[in-house]
Amino acid sequence: MMEAGRNEEAARRYVSDAQPVFDALHEVATRLAGLLMSLEMLKSRHVLDIESRLAARTRLDRADAERRRLRPPAVAAHFHHHLTDAARKLAISLDAIDDRLAGLISAGDPLPPLRSAWRDIEAASHAIPGFETVDFQQSCCAMHRTPDNSGGRNGRVFDLDS
Repeated sequence: MMEAGRNEEAARRYVSDAQPVFDALHEVATRLAGLLMSLEMLKSRHVLDIESRLAARTRLDRADAERRRLRPPAVAAHFHHHLTDAARKLAISLDAIDDRLAGLISAGDPLPPLRSAWRDIEAASHAIPGFETVDFQQSCCAMHRTPDNSGGRNGRVFDLDS
């Protein structure tokens, strides 16, 4: 019985410590999606120069440092796996944005790793109660049909779920 109490306490501590990391990764993904949406709509790479990109990098770096300090109990291993993958993929997406801004020919597309990171964030939100994402596809103000706002080679302008 004593062991069960320690495991529950470790799980509660982990959830408490992981919440700011999850929230930060969620925020970074949202910022990057907004940047890429602005880039697609304005057709100018100069939107990538704005402070939001730097804020996303700083927020991601801090969140990843906090994530590395977390010690997940067995019950949180699946959640932690997705948290780790989301952080790694968001860094890849940010690196691709930085490479585009630097004008590198070898710059990758930042959208695929961002989409993949978002899937990890959503998977993490289902792994442990208390970690929520908002599904705008099902919101009361969502269009209840396939939107006509297609743009670029990536389909809809703002769709991290595809």
